[in-house]
Amino acid sequence: MANRSVIFREYDEINETNTNFNSDEIEELKEFALKNTHDKQGNYRPVLELRNGKLKTQNYVGIIQTRKGKVLEILPKVDFGYGSDDDGEKTKKVFEQMLRTWLGVKHAQFNESGIRAMQRFNMLEIFVRLFLENLVRLTKRGLAKHYQLVEENLPCLKGRILFPQHIRANVANRARFYVQYDDFNANRPANRLIHSAIDKLKPMVRQPDNQQLLHQMQIYFSDVPISQNHDDDWRKQKIDRAMQHYQAVMQWVGLFLFGQGLITFSGTHIEHCLLFPMEQIFEDFVADAFRKYQNHFRVQTQKSKKYLATTENRKSVFQMKPDITLKNNQAQFILDTKWKSINKENTDSKHGINQTDMYQLYAYGKKYKCNTVALIYPQTKYFKKQFCYELDDNLRLLCLPFDVTKPKHSVKEIIAQLPC
Repeated sequence: MANRSVIFREYDEINETNTNFNSDEIEELKEFALKNTHDKQGNYRPVLELRNGKLKTQNYVGIIQTRKGKVLEILPKVDFGYGSDDDGEKTKKVFEQMLRTWLGVKHAQFNESGIRAMQRFNMLEIFVRLFLENLVRLTKRGLAKHYQLVEENLPCLKGRILFPQHIRANVANRARFYVQYDDFNANRPANRLIHSAIDKLKPMVRQPDNQQLLHQMQIYFSDVPISQNHDDDWRKQKIDRAMQHYQAVMQWVGLFLFGQGLITFSGTHIEHCLLFPMEQIFEDFVADAFRKYQNHFRVQTQKSKKYLATTENRKSVFQMKPDITLKNNQAQFILDTKWKSINKENTDSKHGINQTDMYQLYAYGKKYKCNTVALIYPQTKYFKKQFCYELDDNLRLLCLPFDVTKPKHSVKEIIAQLPC
């Protein structure tokens, strides 16, 4: 049986009524929410927001599993249009397409057949399957080995005798030899980390096919010891020219063992946590779409070296890094992506746009000497057409919808709105 999960979308409320969680488990999730309210830079970005006693999901999607085995699966809020029902499978497919472009897992390989086969299961099971399929391909090419200097007390002569150790160990047993020799084996950091990832995943996985594959891989790696120091082995492991087939697998290992590319969270009542930051995923997805589906502009992402100000001694401070910069010989445009639902149909003229985002885009426009800057939001039924604000006589800001289900169409629509 697959591990049953309760599915939520972003911004849904979590309570006893719409989950199979009891009051104690809801309180544990609230405690988890209170401990994880800020990102590493100190910005307020809660994984679960607790306000007025109500618990709601936020801009992180993935899996939260309590120590009692209850699974909370959070899916992104994707608008498929009026009258379009989705039990989660369509959303997972869109999210998987977005995840392919995320730089946080840029080397991980996504196999279509594996995803389709697991679509009805929770995201943890899907990612475990992708890891295992990559691992099976790796084992078919063979484990990377190296020569390792070994010291052993053997019943036969091998390599060279270490006389001081030999005398101490075998003074009463002349049938043995304390020797040192080079052994060509698979006991190297990358393989130890892979074995550790397999060992960690075994108690987490409930889907029978995944369990069987994990068991087979554990047998295959039985001659490789589990890593005794994950951080040390991660520093030592190196993907050299002879280990290129390890690249995708090590990306998944980094994700499962260290949360590489993920946001890490703490909580005494949370057993497993696999959460992805939708803000970053949306940014990389939009940037990738502009690279693929238009040839009018060169696309740069967060590479600018401009600064907002200088100190009295002429030192540059407050570096500016726009999400996306579009350049050609005639024009330059700054685009900033925001994974946030805005409502063009409400009566408030701000339509839910954050005022600090407006300040930021105004600063970008002035510093980069643009006539047009843009905020890109996901398309929803309340936001399907672009609108704009005049920031001053020489600068306007476009608010542009991006349909994550049709990235090629969205890019063409946006390019058509820019005053090229």
